[in-house]
Amino acid sequence: MKKQIFLCLCFTVLLLPKAFAERCESNHFIIRSDLDPLYVQLIRANAEAYYENMQERYFKARWLKPLIIYYSKTQSDTQHLLDKNGKKVEVGYGFYDSSEPAVYAHQFMNDGEFSGWDNLFKEITHHFIQLNYRDCPAWFNEGLACFLGEQSVIVKGKLTVGRPNPWREQVLRNDIEQDRRPNIKRLFSSSPEQFYDWDMGVHFARAFFYWLYETGRLGQYLENVREKGYELPVLEETLSDSYGKINVEILKFIKETCYAGAYLQDSRQAEDQPQKIQAFQKALELKPDYEAARLELAECYYRDKDYEDCRDNLKQIIDVPESIEYQRAVSLMANTYYNEKDYRKALGYYTKAWEYSDYYEYKHRTAYQIANCCYYLKDREGAKRWYKKFLDCNWEKEGMKAGAEYAHKYLATVTAIDSNGIDSKHYRGQSRTDSPSP
Repeated sequence: MKKQIFLCLCFTVLLLPKAFAERCESNHFIIRSDLDPLYVQLIRANAEAYYENMQERYFKARWLKPLIIYYSKTQSDTQHLLDKNGKKVEVGYGFYDSSEPAVYAHQFMNDGEFSGWDNLFKEITHHFIQLNYRDCPAWFNEGLACFLGEQSVIVKGKLTVGRPNPWREQVLRNDIEQDRRPNIKRLFSSSPEQFYDWDMGVHFARAFFYWLYETGRLGQYLENVREKGYELPVLEETLSDSYGKINVEILKFIKETCYAGAYLQDSRQAEDQPQKIQAFQKALELKPDYEAARLELAECYYRDKDYEDCRDNLKQIIDVPESIEYQRAVSLMANTYYNEKDYRKALGYYTKAWEYSDYYEYKHRTAYQIANCCYYLKDREGAKRWYKKFLDCNWEKEGMKAGAEYAHKYLATVTAIDSNGIDSKHYRGQSRTDSPSP
């Protein structure tokens, strides 16, 4: 009943003119947005799942009142809203305002890049830190928020943290290779001005918390910080090591794990296929279980229609269903078979992708592809069911316009056939419509 009330409220307020001032409430958030109500549902689901995971694993203090989320279409929309609200900041991927308190986030960057849920998660983490670690230094606040939020993914309600952030790792590697070495003492003693003026400051702070997590000491360190403060001796006591030895360990970790992320970023920026593949291979040499790199390597082969090499790489991800990349991997595997018109195999993989799509922003595309497979396999009832599911969760009214038009046409046609009592076997599961758009 609670969910139904929320959905009705979302649909009502978001369809009103200038609805951005209106709100949709969930347990821990007030969401203000002029985006499609279906997308607002996804914001709500991801934010609530992130809250529950963070509350259970890292933070003790519960929120006494909901956090406001201002969620815009684009980065420039968010900037306009901040300007309008008198906030003199230049927004990037998001912004946390502790005075309201509120989070400002957006669906797309100005260059058209999808912003990603992890950027929303990072800003939400700032609020957790504000409540649990009062008067914490800037390096602690920024580093912990970046580590816990960025690159984190929710799959079936569970949050996975502990992944390289490729663009940060690239900056960190480039600085280190120019003999600008990270120094834990400098990090801990830096003022906010010194921290933000330090080119590698935020990147190194994130790597520090990433290292603590990977070595199994993050929880103990956070507990000790709450009791004893943020000074360097607290870290040395927690790890039973001097800061000099800690520096050596962190640098080794960065050169192994973080450099893998840097090579992934190199591959994204490379202009030709051999350069891309070489960078992917360097990433996987350093971190063989780096499935983000494995997936992007598979996508590289897919774009070249080298489906055999694409599938060889995808199989290494698909063999681990708990993988963060599993949903995207099985979707891509399905695409290879769909393009080869092997609709039965494609359907099997699309169906697996759907099972892991509750928090995925493009799950409507998966539903559409399942419906298309049913169409080509002459499963009329299956096609009806999945075209309807697609329409029920499609927030891309323009991007999926052709697909939506086809789905409506198909459903109208089969409904007319059923209403007129025409033998469905005569149509062998198909409607009298053109083939669906890919």
